Amino acid sequence: MTTVDLETMVASNVIEKRIAEVSFRYFLDHVRILNRTGEGDESDIKFELWEHLVELSEDLPTERRLNIGKSRQIGVSWILAAYSVWKVQYSKGALVMLFSQGEDESQSFLAKCKFIYKNLPRYLTVQIGTNSTTTMSFPEMDSKIVAYPSTENAGRGETATVVIQDEFAFHRYADANLLAVKPTIDAGGQLIQASTINKADLNGPFATTHREAPDNGYAWRFYGWQVRPERDQEWYEQTEREAPETEELSAALYMEQEYPGTREEMLRPSSVLAAFDLDALDAMMRDDVKEPIETKGIVNIYQHPRVGNRYCAGADVAHGVGQDESVLTVLDVRSGFVVADIHSAYVDPEDFALEVNTLLKDYYSPLVGVEDNEWGKVVVNAMKRLSYPRVYESRKDVPGWHTDARTRPLLWSGLMTAVKNRQIVLPSRHGIGQFMSVIRNPDKNGRIEAMAGTHDDYPMAAGIAWQMRDQAFEADQAKVDDLTPATTARGRRSRRRRRGR
Repeated sequence: MTTVDLETMVASNVIEKRIAEVSFRYFLDHVRILNRTGEGDESDIKFELWEHLVELSEDLPTERRLNIGKSRQIGVSWILAAYSVWKVQYSKGALVMLFSQGEDESQSFLAKCKFIYKNLPRYLTVQIGTNSTTTMSFPEMDSKIVAYPSTENAGRGETATVVIQDEFAFHRYADANLLAVKPTIDAGGQLIQASTINKADLNGPFATTHREAPDNGYAWRFYGWQVRPERDQEWYEQTEREAPETEELSAALYMEQEYPGTREEMLRPSSVLAAFDLDALDAMMRDDVKEPIETKGIVNIYQHPRVGNRYCAGADVAHGVGQDESVLTVLDVRSGFVVADIHSAYVDPEDFALEVNTLLKDYYSPLVGVEDNEWGKVVVNAMKRLSYPRVYESRKDVPGWHTDARTRPLLWSGLMTAVKNRQIVLPSRHGIGQFMSVIRNPDKNGRIEAMAGTHDDYPMAAGIAWQMRDQAFEADQAKVDDLTPATTARGRRSRRRRRGR
């Protein structure tokens, strides 16, 4: 090699390093990762940037709080290890703190960082200092990566540039770790959480953060099993057939937990606990969800009123201060299609009543059942003042739908049957998402309710509407009976049945 060639190469390497310093995406073009084959052989291969990893490479340097839900073996841990190496090599004074489930897992994550560093072109590296099972340091940059198992005091007192919580859903001391690193985040540091889901802890910090994003200040990303290019339905079915199965973990639950295909599937309870048929809800999510054809404030219209169609409605009312939602669902009696809905956690009950009154009058003032809780009574009274003509009465002159030991099973069982048989059509993704979070709570003798941290307001409103649908059908039958001569046996039986209720 001539002197000119050497100088050209050196100059080129300097330029490449400078580009890599400012572009994580460019840095990734030089990353190699460990490849293990089924026969136990190991080799290093170029890190393949699948489409979702390209997206993530753009997010990591820019999103200050990022929560990533994922399937297994899709490259997320490797790109986070690469990001850690990139950060400490090119950022003066950087401290990257890696939190893992246990000691073995923390050392394994740091080993990924070491492998990436070792296999970088030399001109892209800075001299390493400490190189232990818990720490990689770079004295020239006064920076380091420190790996911690999830313990009560891990990371306390440190001020990090980046905190990465890998497989965060399985951290035993997740809450304590979050408190420990909170000063870092408040001071402007970056927090990245990535995990497969833990179906046994759907109310833990990882799932709760993901579910509430972006309203809680986190950006969220979800990457299902199918983002890896060679995976298809045949691969999924083969993986399910080969899945480990124990008394605690069925093959189906293993796939739900390790290889979810959608964000909704990841966050929903196991099919063992789910109150509603999850296959039916998945089909609804795929086939029935549609954008409203018209939105007026908090009102969503999916189908305009049609002359000759009959409607009914159900409402579940909340306080309107950002916790539970006030929900109205309007149902086409014959088709079971939810033609319109209202859902808001911030609408005052009086204002909710005005919205309900206006919307229902457009649909020919159908029978509406309003759950008679504290705030439901406010809505019922307001609708009476507005002269709304058809509010359901649980007893004569007692307006409102009353949920008790008798009516609760009727409401839920009727709605579960309607969902399973696809008799009810739910166009709202938001609404179906709430259906997916309703469980038979094993801690309350199988009581049907929303999983802690989630809501069942939409299913409750839909369930009441479904009961109103039955009332509408009974009204239709009553008209038929009235046309039947009183002298006929059928007419006499029908009248006796109605009087006996």
